[in-house]
Amino acid sequence: MSYLNFLLIFVVLPALILVAIASRRASRSGQLKRLRWHWIGTAILTVIAFVWTTPWDNYIVANGVWSYGEDRVIGVIGYVPIEEYLFFVLMPVLNSAFFALLLLIPLERPVSTKSKQTSARIICSVLSLAVVSTSVWLLPQERFTYLATTLAWFVPALWIQWIFDPVYLRRMIMVLAITTLVPTLYFSLADTWAINEGIWTIHEATRTGWEIGSLPFEEAFFFFITSLLLSQGLILWHSLRPE
Repeated sequence: MSYLNFLLIFVVLPALILVAIASRRASRSGQLKRLRWHWIGTAILTVIAFVWTTPWDNYIVANGVWSYGEDRVIGVIGYVPIEEYLFFVLMPVLNSAFFALLLLIPLERPVSTKSKQTSARIICSVLSLAVVSTSVWLLPQERFTYLATTLAWFVPALWIQWIFDPVYLRRMIMVLAITTLVPTLYFSLADTWAINEGIWTIHEATRTGWEIGSLPFEEAFFFFITSLLLSQGLILWHSLRPE
């Protein structure tokens, strides 16, 4: 199977189905205005995801973290297949379409005291600095290349979201957990299948060797951290929705 066909079957098709279901539910419940606001946020986050992820992915491919079957892709821009750039756009859309199914749950913005926000921001900042510092320290070790690069690149983005409104994110923990873990599981299963099919390969030398089933831990972690970023972004976006 080609990378493009993989995207069509595992990403585009389910995204279209979820969008249709979400649109129908929103129409029946009179929440089309909320859904329109949701898609505006999705578009913004998709652009950010594309811009933020592109340099990172080019870097890890250039440094031998993963490679692709040349007969499985349309072409390459920089070091990365064209289909990979499409994935940067399609993954946020699929995650957002799943998130849209939960739009019937009121995402009301709670009132948070300044002291609680300040304390939470300090904790998030210290935690983020510790993780990034550790990842930079691990980076020279070849087997930590994939994991350390992922942490160093994406944790700062998480930090930006955390300091925006950490108390609200904590109160929305159930929505956040569902909209992060379900896509993580789905993409991990799809990724396992793609690796077994030889569409792309994760190289042994630049990963820890930890596995979840037959899937390299770093792959599952990438889907987790990016799904978390998208879910947090959407939750914060809905907290800004005008009444």
